[in-house]
Amino acid sequence: MFSWETLKEQYYFWRQRRKFLKCHGLGFDLVNPRSYSEKVIWRKVYDRNPLFPLLADKHRSREYVLQKLGWQKGREILVPLLFVTDKPEKIPFKDLPEEYIVKPNHGSGWSIIVDPDYPANPRVIVAKCRKWLRKVYGRSKMEWAYSEIRPVILVEKLLKDSDGKIPTDWKFEVINGRVEIVYLLHDRFGSPSEAIYDRDFTRLWICTYRVDAPEIEKPGNFEEMVAIAEELASEVDFLRVDLYNVGGKIAFGEFTLYPASGLYRYEPVSFDFTIGERWVLDRSHGRYFKPWF
Repeated sequence: MFSWETLKEQYYFWRQRRKFLKCHGLGFDLVNPRSYSEKVIWRKVYDRNPLFPLLADKHRSREYVLQKLGWQKGREILVPLLFVTDKPEKIPFKDLPEEYIVKPNHGSGWSIIVDPDYPANPRVIVAKCRKWLRKVYGRSKMEWAYSEIRPVILVEKLLKDSDGKIPTDWKFEVINGRVEIVYLLHDRFGSPSEAIYDRDFTRLWICTYRVDAPEIEKPGNFEEMVAIAEELASEVDFLRVDLYNVGGKIAFGEFTLYPASGLYRYEPVSFDFTIGERWVLDRSHGRYFKPWF
């Protein structure tokens, strides 16, 4: 039956088609998706795995980490949680440490860093948190899982490396139970640079849109990070597990279901199809959706 929700979803799908064409220079085929990027789009449009909202939820996913790794190991890698609320005005600013990060559990790219260089402004933080809580993230991108999350605000300990910077993001892309790509994002909030490696930590000279990062040595606990990522991603066909490695200590960041919303342009383009071949889609939770165009 026709409804405004149906019309909006069809419009969002049309926008996805246009954005994909603009980004990749070719249209997508969701009947027989072949590239990694096409399969991310297929997941957004069709996959309704009931586990996805839990994985996308930055609060409830902590419970999942404990469940998968066990209490002791899970607690070791979870970043200390200082406060949780759906009423931002109740954040106890006077009782918080000098450094922390404020973020919602139901979005991506939303955060406020508090440290000596950026001291807390409670009025501004509360106003921004209220704005976040009113939003349904990802609807126009068709990132369904976020719309199923009950929004809350998290206050976590702020991680910093030995140089006093936000540590490097280690993003493990686990495809059908196996780490295939390790994407490193350095100095995210300063001068970001990137590097892509395989599961053996061999550099792959693949580009997206950031400058190439310099070479780094393989960390001594790299195999442990791979094992953690594969265990955490073992119940789904694809999951990106974001970790940190601070002074040899592994910390959990978040799970990512829809990397770049399917709009990373890899150079060379063949890499997109090489990785896509390794991802065997789990269609068991696919819904019916018929595009109008």
